[in-house]
Amino acid sequence: MLFRSPHALPSGVTQIEREAWAILLILLLAAAVAYAHVTTTTEEYSRYNTDWNGTSALPAEEIRDLRNLDTAATLLILAPDRPFTAEEVGYLRTFLDAGGRVIVADEEGTANSLLADLGSTMRVRPQNLASLERDRADPGLFTVSVVGNTSLFAGVGTVRVNRPAAVTGGEPLLETAILTWEDGDGDGRISGDEVFGTAVICAAEGNLTVLGDESLFINAMLAENPQFIENIQPIRVDSIHSRTGTANPIINTRLWIQETPPAAAAAAALAILPVAWHFGRKRDD
Repeated sequence: MLFRSPHALPSGVTQIEREAWAILLILLLAAAVAYAHVTTTTEEYSRYNTDWNGTSALPAEEIRDLRNLDTAATLLILAPDRPFTAEEVGYLRTFLDAGGRVIVADEEGTANSLLADLGSTMRVRPQNLASLERDRADPGLFTVSVVGNTSLFAGVGTVRVNRPAAVTGGEPLLETAILTWEDGDGDGRISGDEVFGTAVICAAEGNLTVLGDESLFINAMLAENPQFIENIQPIRVDSIHSRTGTANPIINTRLWIQETPPAAAAAAALAILPVAWHFGRKRDD
């Protein structure tokens, strides 16, 4: 009876081929580990941040071109940190005039110049709002009431927010309870010249909505307001001006490769080059 060594190769498989497949497998595993490491970030609001303050779990698609926007989708401008050109403002005007919906989520007031360019009277007034209308220990995490009639909040009575800013102008959509104050010193208590009062944190003019709470879209808050997130689907995030991108050069290089066919082809060729070289060297031997 003939016994085959456990190291013997199956019929038709050469030693060179087995080594080539082994090297390829090792490279693939190493690439998978490296990919997981270099394609995440800790930047707030980033689509590549899987932690609580990222937006990786937000069901949305990133866009980098404001021309020819799909009016069936909601355009989300989240925590904008870059100015809009006159041409880009024109694209947004065309989108709004065609029935498209735009949500601007801003707490710092950086979107006010865009709102002015769009001819809107709405403005974001940066505040650190806190409230006694809450079921959590943190006075900055509280609920607000839906006061406007809009499809954005269909089936929603209250929305949980996280230290939002006030919004002036437009038709009020979300309003705080009267036991709300601007917690200027951040101590979580009403003190000094701080006073109770209501504040509007979301308003609209036509299809343009301004929301004074960027955190409604971060990973940790998505489960707090699921119906609202469902109502605004499908979502397209303006990654040109929003803080949903990243400064990570490795991630940006990967995105550039994905969006550039010649670069993608070159990267694929480089990935298999070590295996091809090893295979060719063995065959020459």
